[in-house]
Amino acid sequence: MPDRFSDRSPDHPSEDGLRAHAAYQARRSSSGIGAAVARSSQTAGKRFWECVVTDGEKWHFVRVVGVDLESFHPANEDIEQGIERFAARLPESYRLSALLNANPLHIDRSGTVTP
Repeated sequence: MPDRFSDRSPDHPSEDGLRAHAAYQARRSSSGIGAAVARSSQTAGKRFWECVVTDGEKWHFVRVVGVDLESFHPANEDIEQGIERFAARLPESYRLSALLNANPLHIDRSGTVTP
């Protein structure tokens, strides 16, 4: 698996590292979509994750918003896998476009991602 983080800044993945991780995930995923968390933030008690998504050819960013998370703090892998599971339910012929149209996505305490 590609290294997600650059040697210079382990807390902030490089753009190349993010794309490599997302592409690797896309190859492994049953949906053909891979995701990588680029950064997270919290504003007014809500958590947000900015993520790179890819079908292995095209790259885009989506936002994931935490819904009723309370004390649940999902790991980056939870966010990425939730996006990939959600994408698997979208029409295969235009899966990446459908994922972008659902943006922003939402994640709950169970790790379920929805539009």
